[in-house]
Amino acid sequence: MATKLLLLLALSLSLFASVAVGRQPSPYQLTQSQQCRLQRLSSSQPSQRIESEGGITELWNENEDQFQCAGVAPMRNTLRPNALSLPNYHPAPSLVYIEQGEGLLGVTFPGCAETFQSEKSQEGRGEEEQEEGGSSRRDYHQKIRRIRRGDIIALPSGVNHWCYNDGNEDLIAVSINDLNHQSNQLD
Repeated sequence: MATKLLLLLALSLSLFASVAVGRQPSPYQLTQSQQCRLQRLSSSQPSQRIESEGGITELWNENEDQFQCAGVAPMRNTLRPNALSLPNYHPAPSLVYIEQGEGLLGVTFPGCAETFQSEKSQEGRGEEEQEEGGSSRRDYHQKIRRIRRGDIIALPSGVNHWCYNDGNEDLIAVSINDLNHQSNQLD
């Protein structure tokens, strides 16, 4: 399991490194003498473990050299069967890898009001959107998708998300949050 986590971490680091190279220089970039040495990566154990009725959240210390170098904060969530993770929000984008299990993921995108939809587009709705009373109602801001083992989900910054484990085994999700992303900066 540690090798899977290390592989996921290495892939995430290479993704974030390639994105960082393509961006304009920022005042947060390190000088030549301060740059990280990625050949010193090692596997590590979570530094904090939070247990609840619905599962376990494990956090790694983002101040470790290898995580500081990459500008990421790793986290692993274990959701027990028939458990719901409460909606949560991260100001930075993140990648989530589903290590085990299956369930539903809901992502709420903030944005345009419902009045933004034109009347013409509302007339052409399919039967799947019709309620029993015959009136049509759909949530345009929330997307609900089935997730299962092996899926990789990219969550943009600022979205609200929740997860429900409707399977018979624990749902384990490992996420990497990009702390160096410009949307996570105060200035």
